Amino acid sequence: MRGCSPRRIDIRFATDLKEVSDVRKILFGLLIAIVGVSIASAILISTGESHHLEGSMFISDAGRSHGGFEYNAEYIAILDVKGGVGVLQLTLQVGFSDALEKHEYSISNFELTSQGLKMNLNGNQTILIWVGSDLIWDHQYDGYYIASWGGDAPPEEIRGMISPRMFPGIPPRYYIELRLKSPS
Repeated sequence: MRGCSPRRIDIRFATDLKEVSDVRKILFGLLIAIVGVSIASAILISTGESHHLEGSMFISDAGRSHGGFEYNAEYIAILDVKGGVGVLQLTLQVGFSDALEKHEYSISNFELTSQGLKMNLNGNQTILIWVGSDLIWDHQYDGYYIASWGGDAPPEEIRGMISPRMFPGIPPRYYIELRLKSPS
């Protein structure tokens, strides 16, 4: 190094080390903050209330609960939620074919009360109401949370808030009924 005295090199080196030390302290502080936020978030999520509900989803081309000319199907429905978020899984149980193009749906903003169940299903607000006495299916689904809708359904068959449009592959006029219950 031409023109530099050894003393000057030592001073510059010492100054650079101080700057490196300051940068390390800042980075270490940021790392500690990130780890702290991550741990706090994990604790909040892990302590969130969890729910496991099971049931079924019925689909009919009749646009109402009973009937159907070409397509009727029933799916096993399993909903797992923790801390307000989760997944609804649908598996074909009975039917000639599987009309659903998707079988797993994201759940957010989940709320469960004695009156009903509210959630966003793939971003769509869905409301299932508590049905103590199910007259549509001769009491088969007493004690379930149910949402149903159909293009030709009489008013007594429309419960809660749901739409076939939420489920890719299901035509918008079809009857759809989602029924969920906490396992005993």
